[in-house]
Amino acid sequence: MKSAVLAAASALLLGQTAAAQDGFYYGIGLGLTESSTNSPIVSDYTAAATDVSLALTAGYRFAGTGALTYGIEGNLDILGGATMNDGTDACTGTSPSWCTIDTVLRLRGTLTNQLAGGGQLTWSLGAVMVKGVSENGPGNNLDTTGRGLSVGLGWQPAGGMPVRIDVNYDAIRDDNQPAYERDLNLLGLRVSYMF
Repeated sequence: MKSAVLAAASALLLGQTAAAQDGFYYGIGLGLTESSTNSPIVSDYTAAATDVSLALTAGYRFAGTGALTYGIEGNLDILGGATMNDGTDACTGTSPSWCTIDTVLRLRGTLTNQLAGGGQLTWSLGAVMVKGVSENGPGNNLDTTGRGLSVGLGWQPAGGMPVRIDVNYDAIRDDNQPAYERDLNLLGLRVSYMF
């Protein structure tokens, strides 16, 4: 019991640093991601999936002036690996598109605005990398790494628990399997407890 109380008190004290103007911060939470994929060679097939994820965040805010601070942030989403489909599962010879996404890694610059009511609004822009499986011809499903552009908007309310809600959009237009061109779009919602 003593250990549980000590751990809870430590977490609450560490949680207060998430609202600091500058310095390191990190978070852990859950995410929900809607993914969709298409290959121009079979333009009428667009597969989609909704997946849950473990959402990890680490970042650094530089000292700023006034209500604005700049920073750098990394996000790691570990997804459940749901198979995308359009009535027919991806990776069944229908289209050389993405089949599943396992991991999403983002590295972005951030601009945080301290709101008058005490909350924070954070805009972010940067790069995204995804790992999953894509179809490269019937029966030829390969581990694939894709790269693209990522934008996000996060809101951390004032007072109470240091919780942040993020909405992210990731556009992946390049991958390491050059036999076929394919697009992947991710729209995600993350809720994280920030430390």
